[in-house]
Amino acid sequence: MRKAVQVTAAGARLFGTIHMPSGDGKLASPRIALLLLSFGQQPRSWIGDLGTAIAERAAAAGFLSFRFDMPGLGDSPGDLPLLRETIWRDIQMGAHSPYLHALCWELQEEYRLEGLVVGGLCGGAVTSLYAVNSSRVKLKGLLLLEPEIALTNADAGMPSSPADERLDVEHFLERKELFFQRLFSFRSWRKLIAGKADYRYWKVLFVQSRENLSRRFSHRRDYPPETNHGLLDAWDRARRRSIPTLVVSVASASRRAYYRSYRLEPGIDQPGTRLAWIEIPNTTHALLAGGAKDAICGYVAKWLSSLSS
Repeated sequence: MRKAVQVTAAGARLFGTIHMPSGDGKLASPRIALLLLSFGQQPRSWIGDLGTAIAERAAAAGFLSFRFDMPGLGDSPGDLPLLRETIWRDIQMGAHSPYLHALCWELQEEYRLEGLVVGGLCGGAVTSLYAVNSSRVKLKGLLLLEPEIALTNADAGMPSSPADERLDVEHFLERKELFFQRLFSFRSWRKLIAGKADYRYWKVLFVQSRENLSRRFSHRRDYPPETNHGLLDAWDRARRRSIPTLVVSVASASRRAYYRSYRLEPGIDQPGTRLAWIEIPNTTHALLAGGAKDAICGYVAKWLSSLSS
């Protein structure tokens, strides 16, 4: 059973959905609940109803589950900037943290909870991780689906000159993949011979490759320039506190390279800090294709049950 709910947190009206445990009504863990956060401009159900499916599966396993919209997202009222890149960056930098902290407190008090497992997809995962920054949140676990470590370029939606190019890790990896496609393309070689090559593409790829090699051979340990250091600080804090964490990401070479650029190890568990990392093959960032949706629901239900045992 599910029903719509409304909570006032940090001065904001937040709309959500509560999923009551099904079956005989017994809770697997009557004092721990799951809280899922919406992200970006997406609906509270998430793309393809993934968020709803996870909450339903958790409820079927006996867990009280919530799904909430942050201010300005979904059904929750709030002001939004003109450009979506701006709201993305604001979220990544923790703009929703005060509302999350207050929401957790209200839910803990209203439902007499010992704690919450907080999670989300993409930007929702970023906000969820910031829950470790509040002593008021009784954090029992983190569910991070495809968390983004890089900060969005807030000026990406503004008009720019053709010479403006982004050199962040994600775009560099895209260019590397394109490089091998062009290497074996007759059309690309014909353009090169005819003097019609995309010199801007080659220039950006060369500059970023040079930077990567320089960093590697000079033993520099700095992060990529677009790194969200506040998020990584929260990640480290969660690991030091050994907060049970389930990370789910796409199993692809480019996605693994992306996370490794920020010194994370995708697909590798850390039992000492209670981190489990699952990679889903043959899917996309939305985690729907290739049977990912059902697989994730199963993983989450099993992981939640392990927390209550």
